[in-house]
Amino acid sequence: MKIAAVPQIEGLTVEDFLKHARNKPALLRFLPDEKDWNHLDKKWVCDVLYTNDTEAIQAMITKAMQERKKRLEQAQDLLVEMRPEFAAALKRCQTFSCKIYPFQTKI
Repeated sequence: MKIAAVPQIEGLTVEDFLKHARNKPALLRFLPDEKDWNHLDKKWVCDVLYTNDTEAIQAMITKAMQERKKRLEQAQDLLVEMRPEFAAALKRCQTFSCKIYPFQTKI
């Protein structure tokens, strides 16, 4: 069994994972009957689904993390516009940042 490292992110709930399982009937055979889904542990559900559908579950996790990052950046006002001349200077600086300096000596 693969262990899924699923962060606690709003928008990524056990219901989301169970909805994913409903859309792929092959995954339902690894889960209890739907009537018993009331109190399933999120970690257990994630581990079972991640083991059997790794790429799709990883995509769900990655998407939720990206959406959370975008919401946080907007909420904390971390996105700022850079003046064009500063952006151009930064681009030039990074282009030439690997110069060999004369004070470096050979060993």
